[in-house]
Amino acid sequence: MRTRKLASISIAIIFTVISITGVLMYLKPHYKITASIHTLFGFLFVLLAFVHIRNNIKSLKMYSINKNQNFLSMPLITVLAIGGILLTGLLFNVSEFHKLYEIGNEHRNSIQGKETLADGTERIIVRDKINEVAVEVDVKIGDVFRNAMMVIWVEDMEGNYMESLFVPKSIASSEYYNGKPDKNGIWRPAIVRRPESLPYWAHKRGIKASDGLFIPLGKAYDIDAVSGATPSDDFIINSKAKLGDVKQFRILMEVNQSFNWNAYYSKDRFPKDSVYSGSGRVGQPAIVYAVTVDLDKIRASKNYLFEVIGHSHHSGKTGELFSDLSNITTALDIIERGIVKITK
Repeated sequence: MRTRKLASISIAIIFTVISITGVLMYLKPHYKITASIHTLFGFLFVLLAFVHIRNNIKSLKMYSINKNQNFLSMPLITVLAIGGILLTGLLFNVSEFHKLYEIGNEHRNSIQGKETLADGTERIIVRDKINEVAVEVDVKIGDVFRNAMMVIWVEDMEGNYMESLFVPKSIASSEYYNGKPDKNGIWRPAIVRRPESLPYWAHKRGIKASDGLFIPLGKAYDIDAVSGATPSDDFIINSKAKLGDVKQFRILMEVNQSFNWNAYYSKDRFPKDSVYSGSGRVGQPAIVYAVTVDLDKIRASKNYLFEVIGHSHHSGKTGELFSDLSNITTALDIIERGIVKITK
């Protein structure tokens, strides 16, 4: 009896917790702590539900079987029928059955400044002005993609930085949703300096923050207009390039993902490098992609395929580009392909 009471009370409390965290995750972009609480208490709920079923197996059999006809009871048939219809509709992708999810997803996306297209691709519009060259970057993520960071920018043919087309908000300000744990071990939003994250772009941009690092800190007025949500799936970014009289230029993308170590870029590869060996986040260096555009050869629009041109410094100490990719492995699989569409 004591076990049953304990299980029932625990189930009620855990159900309340996962209900609250579930609603929070449905209504707004969630922090890691919310997802962690929801996941942990979800597993506890499954465990205690199993205990509850075991303790009440006789009652459940009585509710499920019609003794007079030795057949399934009407309540059980009703529950199975409703559950079967809902599951079938979801598995066969019937649009009406996805409406509830889509409403929440659209609401969360509106908060982050993005939308989800019919095929699941995320679209992020970071600049929408007229009388400029339209740049659309369509990226299909790779097998190892795990919320990677990337920036997209424009250079002239001599390699001089012109302007950024897309910068994740966390990079634009150095403020991360799950920045640092507090004294209770709960991860909170915080400023985290990540000079190793996208150093080739940061040094090209050429603006030092108050602490001497090239990665932005706080409000950066030159990139505020092009900062947006960090993609979490296949994505399309729409932006505008203010080129003036420039007809030939390059569009570059730098991509980096934390914790993707390999045999060469291991946790202890550079023991005297305080950034690489001290942050616990660094892995293989950022990969840099580029395309060359000539507006005189474009009538209306044209597509270009991003090509790898090298990797950045492993801890962001310099703005060098290294063409030797012999020690790079899975970092090349963060994205499967990137297509740039230019529209005049």
